[in-house]
Amino acid sequence: MVGFKRQIAIGDIHGCYDVTVELVEKVVCFDPGSDQLIFIGDYIDRGPDSKKVVSYVSALKNKYPQQIVLLAGNHEYLALEAFKLRTTNHVQLWFINGGISTIQSYGSYEAAQSALVPFVETLEFYYETEDFIFVHGGIPIGDTVTTATPKSLLWERNYAIYHGKSVIVGHTPHKKVHKYKHAIVIDTGAVFYGKLSGYDVVNDRVYEAVDAVIAKNPRG
Repeated sequence: MVGFKRQIAIGDIHGCYDVTVELVEKVVCFDPGSDQLIFIGDYIDRGPDSKKVVSYVSALKNKYPQQIVLLAGNHEYLALEAFKLRTTNHVQLWFINGGISTIQSYGSYEAAQSALVPFVETLEFYYETEDFIFVHGGIPIGDTVTTATPKSLLWERNYAIYHGKSVIVGHTPHKKVHKYKHAIVIDTGAVFYGKLSGYDVVNDRVYEAVDAVIAKNPRG
């Protein structure tokens, strides 16, 4: 954390562009001179604006490479496997998990493939500091972040019983940022409940932006 006054993890965006911009620019008021943002993955699928979200976070990363960390989520790898393996099962699995919305946002399957394959291949599976590990899903019991498979880091959900260095995770929607003994879950269901959250590990502070339309008509 040395050098950053705030180190803010941002939860699962899922194509919710407007609330992402509001969180970063109006609620957090991101200051590249003193802040670091760690995006926890799941930029795409389900919501309407995956293309805009990917362009936005990519631009941030290009402009501020040290201040912006982009982690992979399981939805990015559902898309990557669909594009690269091209089996019916992989494509259908992605589509039923929100991939159709992503295709629509890019205008075609080919356009989505052209943009997303290079983007996903740049994403990290975890980010570790002196006190925390940031990872999309979690770390399996009996593994460390370095011995766990990439797939398990994306899909694990054992945060409630996890023992080890504190992890900041997304992947499982909660109504609010929830603290377990060794894990903090920051996915507050932007695409389901209309709330996108950030958690500052330096100052133990939660930031929230709300999409009023989704919040009024939640999906789950």
